Amino acid sequence: MMTTGQLAATAGIVGLFLGFTGISNAQNVPVGSATNAIGTLTIVRTDGVEQRLQGKGNVPLYEGDALKTDGNSQALIEFKEGIQVALNESTSFKLLSRWEQDKPTTRILRLKQGEVWAKTSGGPKLFEVETPVATAAVKETEFNLKVQDDGQSILTVIEGVVSFGTPFGTCPIRTDTISYGVRGKKCTKPAETDAKAARSWTDALRMPGK
Repeated sequence: MMTTGQLAATAGIVGLFLGFTGISNAQNVPVGSATNAIGTLTIVRTDGVEQRLQGKGNVPLYEGDALKTDGNSQALIEFKEGIQVALNESTSFKLLSRWEQDKPTTRILRLKQGEVWAKTSGGPKLFEVETPVATAAVKETEFNLKVQDDGQSILTVIEGVVSFGTPFGTCPIRTDTISYGVRGKKCTKPAETDAKAARSWTDALRMPGK
């Protein structure tokens, strides 16, 4: 017969095992899928294995995946919550998430370089794009975000409102305006722009009606 101490130790080991199992299962659940590529989309898994998409398809995406396009490629992905993201040429980012108690999961793109377009659908979402100098946080919107070689981030809001923040403050950027995030400063005041022109590069990627 086990002593009280032995029972407690056994319960602890079982609990630890179940905890790791839960984490493992969570990591094996897709967060979205890659649906189209003009050229080649390269997906690097957390174990270093690479997978590629050329043309239309349905490649599962997981927490921690790194996605990248070369200088002649573009791609389209979709999160299971209903968030579409297009990658322009020479773009790379990592898929991350943030979990908070009693709140929906926040999907995050850690954008290293390049340009992305994003659009939410089906109601408010929790979605963020992090660049080397700024973060764009949205709930219900359509926008384009480009990172220059020096890290400067150019946000164009096509529809809705985006909270565009740096360590020096956050600005609400609204429909048909553009703002710049630079290292060591607050984002610039929004200026009027032809926002719809900012998404023209996505036309060939997106299906009609989306």
